[in-house]
Amino acid sequence: MSNESDPKTEKPAKPVRRFGTGVLSLLQVACVTVLFAAANYLGSQHYIPKDLSADAAYTLSSATQRYLQSPEVRNRAEPVRLLLAFRRNSPIAERVRALGEEYKRLSDGKVKLELLDPVRSPDRTQQVAKEYGEVFRTSFNKSMFTSDLAIVDARTAEQKQASLTEEAAGNASSHVHFIEAERMMRYETEFKGENSQRKITGFLGEDAITTGIVSALEGKPRKVYLLADKSGFNGEGAESPLANFESTLLSQNAVTMRARISGIDRIPDDVAAVAIVNPTYDFTPQELEVLMEYWERPKSSLLITLGGTDTPPRLRAFLRNVGITPRKDRVISQKGDQVHTDVRANFTAGMEFTQDFARKTTIFEGSTSSLEIREKDNEDLTSKGIRPYVLIETGNDFWGETKFSTAKPTFDPREDNPGPLSIAGAVIRGAANRDDLSERISRMVVVANSDFLAPKYFSDINKDFLASSVNWLIGRESLAGTGPRTLGSYKLPLLDSQIAFINRVNWIFLPAFGALIAGLVWSSRRA
Repeated sequence: MSNESDPKTEKPAKPVRRFGTGVLSLLQVACVTVLFAAANYLGSQHYIPKDLSADAAYTLSSATQRYLQSPEVRNRAEPVRLLLAFRRNSPIAERVRALGEEYKRLSDGKVKLELLDPVRSPDRTQQVAKEYGEVFRTSFNKSMFTSDLAIVDARTAEQKQASLTEEAAGNASSHVHFIEAERMMRYETEFKGENSQRKITGFLGEDAITTGIVSALEGKPRKVYLLADKSGFNGEGAESPLANFESTLLSQNAVTMRARISGIDRIPDDVAAVAIVNPTYDFTPQELEVLMEYWERPKSSLLITLGGTDTPPRLRAFLRNVGITPRKDRVISQKGDQVHTDVRANFTAGMEFTQDFARKTTIFEGSTSSLEIREKDNEDLTSKGIRPYVLIETGNDFWGETKFSTAKPTFDPREDNPGPLSIAGAVIRGAANRDDLSERISRMVVVANSDFLAPKYFSDINKDFLASSVNWLIGRESLAGTGPRTLGSYKLPLLDSQIAFINRVNWIFLPAFGALIAGLVWSSRRA
């Protein structure tokens, strides 16, 4: 029987439908195109940017991000204008541009960004100079665009219209803030023989722009009374703790006014906070009455940093009445035969304005005493509406030495205060848990160290803590937290002998090692 198929029983081949195949191919191409376009559109509208730089150089700090989301910015009917006038060849032009775009993005358009190159856009530069030139000349006593700068304009439409009709043409608006490029950079001077050269070693753009936005929105800086007649610090010189304290507050749009409490009968109502730094001289009964009268007002704020000497008796009694008692000791630790006075401590999670620092470690150098903070068993204080909180606390390896003048102090459980020890605390007086009265509460921050204000001891985390404390005291909680970082390059100091050794490794040993490896490979292949 034949296996060949009968041609009569074979099915005829189906005809190729070229038209249908072509239509299907076109439909597939159209679907892929639509999907590609839709994916690109959705990606352009809904995305999460990621800073992949090694030091997160293009990420705004949590304090700045929180401020951009605060009602002060988000509830504005008109956006804040941020104009960045930087030449393309500026060494920080690219960083400033990226920074400005982050302000625009994180504010959801409430910061309106404009980039301007004064060299490439002369017409627009003339328009900006016509609008702001007189105000800039009044503020800086020079013409605009002699150097790169940023302009922050937070005026409303009514304020802009009013500025056009002012009789005094040079009257500067308090809601316009100028930031010259010099303020965004940190310099160091290098000396090579008889010649000196100034080099850029740090970028301070975020700090300057955030300060500018706050200044432009608020118009006038907050006033902080510094009771200079009670301080043991000398306020003069770049290395002065008081000068460093004042510059830190100025970066938060708070101007420090040095006052003598002995010469006033009442602290003015327009004062946002009162600072007592390193109190060495005690208050008289009349001066203490002035201080107590201020503290008993609604919305009063006190910042107190204690010094290396014992707290003056009347000030100590005043603090004890609000639940914080400065102890007569020095916080120290011991490793082997060495006694360490540098205090390593951790932030607690007790207050909202220190949440960014919770469980982080800081170091207080200089003289530090401990505080007895009645956070518990304080029914007598609670009945008066007073609630103290611990902000910073040491570990168990530190103790409060009461006989700190001895040559080799050792822990004595009968006289000394064992760890953990509180070295910073806060006090709230008033009904903080009631929405209708929360804005009228009084606030206080006490730190049992004043030496940390010296520039040589002023670490980044302590700077952020001081700035957050001040912002919380003056009712600007949205700026509390981790602040802008100084970005820059840092030198690794090396001895001449170390440099010579590195050069020998690079020039001799590394090439010799490579030649040795090459010789071994060649020999093995020849074998």
